[in-house]
Amino acid sequence: MASRIMHLAITDILAGRYAFRDINRLKIGATLPDASAPGQNTERSHLKIRIRGLTQKTYDLTRYRKEYGEKMREDDLYLGYYLHLVQDLLFRYFMYEMHRWDSKAPGNVDRLHNDYALINTYVIGKYQLRDDIVIPQDFAKEPIHALYPFGYESFYEELKGDYEPYREGSLFFFTQQKADEFIGMAVGFCMRELDALSQGQPGMDEYQWGWKPARDAVAHSLLHTTLNTRELGGYRTRGRYTHMDAVWRSDVQRYPDQGDLALLREHHITTVIDLRGEGDILRAPSGFEGAADFAYCHVPIDEGSGIPESREAVPGSYMAIAMAKNMPRVFKKIADAPDGVMINCTAGKDRTGVVSALLLKLCGVSEEDIVYDYLLTRECNQKRFELIRQNYPEVDMGIIIPDESYMREFLRLFKERFGSVENYFEDRGVTVEETARIRRKMLG
Repeated sequence: MASRIMHLAITDILAGRYAFRDINRLKIGATLPDASAPGQNTERSHLKIRIRGLTQKTYDLTRYRKEYGEKMREDDLYLGYYLHLVQDLLFRYFMYEMHRWDSKAPGNVDRLHNDYALINTYVIGKYQLRDDIVIPQDFAKEPIHALYPFGYESFYEELKGDYEPYREGSLFFFTQQKADEFIGMAVGFCMRELDALSQGQPGMDEYQWGWKPARDAVAHSLLHTTLNTRELGGYRTRGRYTHMDAVWRSDVQRYPDQGDLALLREHHITTVIDLRGEGDILRAPSGFEGAADFAYCHVPIDEGSGIPESREAVPGSYMAIAMAKNMPRVFKKIADAPDGVMINCTAGKDRTGVVSALLLKLCGVSEEDIVYDYLLTRECNQKRFELIRQNYPEVDMGIIIPDESYMREFLRLFKERFGSVENYFEDRGVTVEETARIRRKMLG
């Protein structure tokens, strides 16, 4: 994300403040993540992963520390590589949050790349950088190559070109002042990171530094024919993530097209659990009833099909959903499903929202993330909410549209009554073995 020359400037400054073993290997590591192989992008070299139900991205620093932690302590190449990832996460925050960079505006990305080329000349001069990286003859045998097929030979030839003066065009967004600001910020951040690592502390929390991809700034449905189909994978719990393609949540799917069916098969989502009431099923049958390769299960949850009397009544209505007589069947179906499961109600908001919250809570996902997942429905269902507003002007939309307080109060009421999801399952007749199967499905 940051230019390789800025990475080298940060590395040179760090080398003057911290006792490294081998500055040349440190510089190789500090630039290597950008050394893409022919026909490859650098997502894999940066350990880029999707988190929080596919709505955010980050770099998997935890995985890197786990796989290369020992190497980081003894070899500066691996430490430099790690610091590159840290700097790129920081750079995204610097550009998108601090300086509100808009990569979606036409031409902005090309203009920014030209800024980088111009800034390289400035940074090289100000920080007195030298083209002095030496690649060892046996570099292809380095263990880091198990991570990604680096195109390092061509990359380091291209890097030499960055040292040539560049004067085409003028600076558009990334000014000299911003370059100095980021370099100084990154040096301070990396020094704190080095201190943390030296003291055996975990280091930067990549989950908290995740970002929304520019093209996906607003949450959207995974299926073409729905508004609110989402993934429950990618939520952090106890040092790992909930599995992708274990459970999807959705609004009603009346007319899935061939593309949607193919996508679901590709992701091994083969069981569909429909929570709508009998009347809803008669009025709008599911497109999955009788569909080839899918097991369609109708488990009616009548609680939650109506509109609560007031905003204050919403959390109580969620408790009523949790206590519905058919709710244990839902969790038993999830436990028994041979592959991935998709649960749905009408809007994918209340009944589906309660089931999703309890599944995430069972896995140890934080309340903050459970609320985050719940509020994504507010984004995905904007068209649906607008139609309700137009067709039913007498309805209080504050009751209809998800609010953070509704889920937090439901979780409080649930904890007050049951203490844990395990206690709830035991009370409702979901066995210990079924609970364990749900956990394995979602966590492995």
